[in-house]
Amino acid sequence: MNHLKLLIKSLIISLIIVGCANNESIIDNEAIDNSSDLKLSKKEIAFNLIDLMQDNNFKNTLFTQLKNQTPSIALSTVLNQNTNQTNTKAFKNLEKQVAYLNELNSTKSKSVEVLELWLQNEINENDFENVLISFTPEGNENTWTKVEAYTLTKELVYLDPKEAPKQPVIVIENSGFEALKLEVEKMNEILRKEGLQNERFTKTKLDKGYTPANKANLETTKLERIVLDDDQEPWISGAAEIYAITSGIKDNNNTPEIKIIPMYYLDYKDEVYYPNQILLFWDDYQYQAANIQLFEKDSGENYQELTQAIVSGVFQIIGIFTAQPWVNVLGQVAGAIIQAMPSGTFTNDDDYVDSFYTIEKNKTYTNYKGAARNATVTLKPFTVLAN
Repeated sequence: MNHLKLLIKSLIISLIIVGCANNESIIDNEAIDNSSDLKLSKKEIAFNLIDLMQDNNFKNTLFTQLKNQTPSIALSTVLNQNTNQTNTKAFKNLEKQVAYLNELNSTKSKSVEVLELWLQNEINENDFENVLISFTPEGNENTWTKVEAYTLTKELVYLDPKEAPKQPVIVIENSGFEALKLEVEKMNEILRKEGLQNERFTKTKLDKGYTPANKANLETTKLERIVLDDDQEPWISGAAEIYAITSGIKDNNNTPEIKIIPMYYLDYKDEVYYPNQILLFWDDYQYQAANIQLFEKDSGENYQELTQAIVSGVFQIIGIFTAQPWVNVLGQVAGAIIQAMPSGTFTNDDDYVDSFYTIEKNKTYTNYKGAARNATVTLKPFTVLAN
């Protein structure tokens, strides 16, 4: 009997241990599922897309969508406009992947991913069967030696990462134009919480329509023209996702005012753009000078860590230079922002494009080159009249 009791006790203890182990396994899996480090399989997405393209109606609609949408189109939009495929396994798989990323982006994820498609080279009826489906390789772009691509029969071919192909390629992206929209919102929110940004971006969607409370005219500096010599982007990464970081001094304590401003239109090098975009709001600053710095967003970057690194670097500068002249601090803030940018070896990190230091309030800058001589801009004072 004693042996039987011991056997029963041992069995119970074993079941408890196994149960705990199983619970730990479930928790670990949930942690993995909610982790921003979990990467979707772009190859699987490519195969699902190829399966859907076996239907001529889907294929023709997709080609029309890609032709008419610049620089890219969200995969969710593609699916919403092709509901005739909703019952297929491939369609449901893509819907789940879109929903998964939407859930991550709306929770505590430290990075933003949005599935989207863009087209390399135009498609005509004669090219339908020659279309390839591809995606950006993992890791640092400087180490890429080949790019995977698949035919519409799922045959693997390799493309040169440095030389763009001549045939049409549909590229799957998860850290491009659509992701930048969300990241900019989240980065500005962090800056506001840290006291490094006023509430202007909560009153407007981006850079227009704000009027001071006293109904006075709004004095700004507007970007009229810009061209990049190098957008820091290989062809497989598609259109560049450029954003500006503006910085100035807003009080006697040399506290910086920093904003992240997306430049959605600035897609390719050697093309001239005329955005008429307001970059500097002079009511934000106590002094009549500010910095404008340009960066290109790349995949794999953690927007929370990046913004916190900027915040930490800037607050260190404030502590060191509180008693210094404001113009010295202005330059140091710009330097802190550049130093906060990642320089990892194993990720495709945000690239520094150029800096325009100490831009003055009432001054016009015509065909003005940045410090790195990579961007050329025309900036002009612009007064927004009150209603």
